[in-house]
Amino acid sequence: TTSSNAVDPLGPLCDVAKDYNIWVHIDAAYAGSAFICSEFHYFLHGIDGANSFSLNAHKWFLTTLDCCCLWLKDPSALIKALSTDPEILKNEASDSNQVVDYKDWQIALSRRFRAMKIWFVLRSYGVSNLRKFIRGHVKMAKHFEGLIAMDKRFEVVVPRNFAMKLLGEEDANEFNSKLLESINAAGRVYMTHAVVGGVYVIRLAVGATLTDYCHVNKAWKEIQEHAHTMQS
Repeated sequence: TTSSNAVDPLGPLCDVAKDYNIWVHIDAAYAGSAFICSEFHYFLHGIDGANSFSLNAHKWFLTTLDCCCLWLKDPSALIKALSTDPEILKNEASDSNQVVDYKDWQIALSRRFRAMKIWFVLRSYGVSNLRKFIRGHVKMAKHFEGLIAMDKRFEVVVPRNFAMKLLGEEDANEFNSKLLESINAAGRVYMTHAVVGGVYVIRLAVGATLTDYCHVNKAWKEIQEHAHTMQS
């Protein structure tokens, strides 16, 4: 689901996991940022049955690398697995539960102060502007989807959920691979690929802070020009 930006049905999966006492983690590394917008909340139906949830704020939440947010329904299982308590680390605050000792939530004993970055983003943009940012990118992806529909050489391989599109020339894996290689080698736009159901597809993701419609149009023009050159 990561490569195609699909979303698993959380409710049914959590129901099955509960029957077998399986931990359910929701990896919303990219798409998790979109849940600040109410129109995407339906993807979260059944989330109450999950044990943990994570998103990478550095992917689509205006935060510099690296910054990952993790939520846990009950952190005790994580603490049991990762806690360490040698004499040199003992202190009154931790022993009396006055603080959350995050060394027991991870492998390393120390960590960088990533929370400051998130705090500045939230304070600088506010909820309304963050929603505007996400929705703007989704609209650009929808615009790109419309451009693809006007060129019979290409098809949209999977439905668009957020701000990523998967496209490719139908029944032409080798062509799609060489097309992507040619586009990236030119250095004017960079895209990645995925293989979905045996089909090699090109992935375009809208996510940069300053991306606008002109950049999306330019990316599409690059795709068309390189495809034309290869076919001529």
